[in-house]
Amino acid sequence: MNDNTNDKRNPYINSDDQRELRKSIIAFIDVLGFKELVRKAKNEDKSQEALLNFHQALSSWHKREEEYYKTTFKMPFIGGKNDKYKIRIFTDCILIGCPISKSGGNYNFIEGCDEFFDMLSTIYLLQVEMVNQGYFVRGAIVVDELYMDEVIIYGNGAIEAYEAEVNQAKYPRIILTKSASSVLAEISKGFEDQQRENYINKFFFKDSDGQIFLSYLESIKIGDHDFQFVGDLTKHKKIIELKLSEYQNNPHCLEKYLWVANYHNNFCNQPPYYNDYRIDLTPYHMRPI
Repeated sequence: MNDNTNDKRNPYINSDDQRELRKSIIAFIDVLGFKELVRKAKNEDKSQEALLNFHQALSSWHKREEEYYKTTFKMPFIGGKNDKYKIRIFTDCILIGCPISKSGGNYNFIEGCDEFFDMLSTIYLLQVEMVNQGYFVRGAIVVDELYMDEVIIYGNGAIEAYEAEVNQAKYPRIILTKSASSVLAEISKGFEDQQRENYINKFFFKDSDGQIFLSYLESIKIGDHDFQFVGDLTKHKKIIELKLSEYQNNPHCLEKYLWVANYHNNFCNQPPYYNDYRIDLTPYHMRPI
């Protein structure tokens, strides 16, 4: 694909074919432990295998995303006159930018709502597919200015998203920063004013430290088959249990997977309740010597 074709599809190229800094919903996502994984693979002469596994994880996400958009919107998720968003991946870092439209075609228009929905759908499918392949991710979502193309990434939004991922996310979760939370509040108010069901809030949990984060397990509810949901939930449980066992003598890493285990159990506690698929965390509770 040539640069001219990319420019025509790029949502950061305006109708006058000019490069444009746009207010966007931006996600910066980092794969936990990726550097150690790459170094270990090299030391064990398994670099090619590690590359193929990582590529497979991203390819599985891409395929699931395509299927989701075809099923939900009867359209490709990337293609047509303009892509809805732009994605760049560098080693273990993923940046997604989704420009916000300033006007809508109907009276139900809520600024940023469609873009927020597109972004969240994209990210939680990414997150669950990465976890299915054993890769846990951490990230942050901001709303700020951004420009992206095949050559550069520019804008305060990219900086803010990166810094929030490093300094605030802490656990394998993708959090909303203050700017993103403010937009979410405006969207929620729009639903309330129009007396419509808020289909955005289902994406989120609120953590014990007050951080709002993306509940990626919502994505396994997509589809009509309960057995598939249970199968995905069981797979998620087994992957976490393997990580807990692997890092039981590494407190720094263990706390991150204990967080994921608690998230998993909290998800199981939501209606219709799947208590049989909870992770037993009794061995990690405080107790007398």
